[in-house]
Amino acid sequence: MKITLPATLNECRPEQLTKWLMLADVIKEKTDEDLFRMLDFQCQLISIFSGIPLNKVKKINVADVQELSKHLFKLLSSYEYKEPTGEITIKGQTYVFEKNFEYISTGQIIDLKLIEDISSDPCQALAICYIEKGMEYCQEDERGRVLNPNGKRYEVFKEQFDGVEFMNFFGFFLLESEKRSNAILGIQTLKAMLMTKQIETKLRTTNGSHGPRSYIDWELNSDDQLMKLLNDHTLKPYFGSTT
Repeated sequence: MKITLPATLNECRPEQLTKWLMLADVIKEKTDEDLFRMLDFQCQLISIFSGIPLNKVKKINVADVQELSKHLFKLLSSYEYKEPTGEITIKGQTYVFEKNFEYISTGQIIDLKLIEDISSDPCQALAICYIEKGMEYCQEDERGRVLNPNGKRYEVFKEQFDGVEFMNFFGFFLLESEKRSNAILGIQTLKAMLMTKQIETKLRTTNGSHGPRSYIDWELNSDDQLMKLLNDHTLKPYFGSTT
């Protein structure tokens, strides 16, 4: 049986690397020694990066399975996270990724939100985020026809996107998503605090009470928190400029 595996991490396709990340998450508690004893895991790994069905991989000689998986272990373990360069060239065409989410278009934000799970089809996110250099997202001609549809980039990225840049993008994208989620959670918490403040104000007015002694200090602190959150760059795509 002839088996072709990527020689470097750059040659790995996004779909392969995503499957690997999902598989790696399942066995993350295992040691390297355990992994070399897990023939089923090694066969799955070879199947992912060779494209050969798992049932056929299991027909390979045990020594060959271990040798092939050893190559893949070494290749995958060489990866070290870095922020994506934000620029990649495929067949002479350069694509650019705006890493500051404050400056990406509304259309991109809407389309990204439609992706429930980036790991299910990572090239969807790539096709939304990496745009032809010098062009806008879904740029139209004078007749309203889209010159650079997502589908065209999707097909290119699915087969030829650089593996290292994808891994960097994947990590960066998840990190930014987590930061935005935390920021939104902070806003929701603060809104609840402000609602409590309004209720306390009404009760104080009704009962003629001045409320807790620390009320004014809390009020000033909440205003500071609100401005801090609104000035957070991760929130600007949602709330706009505060100036």
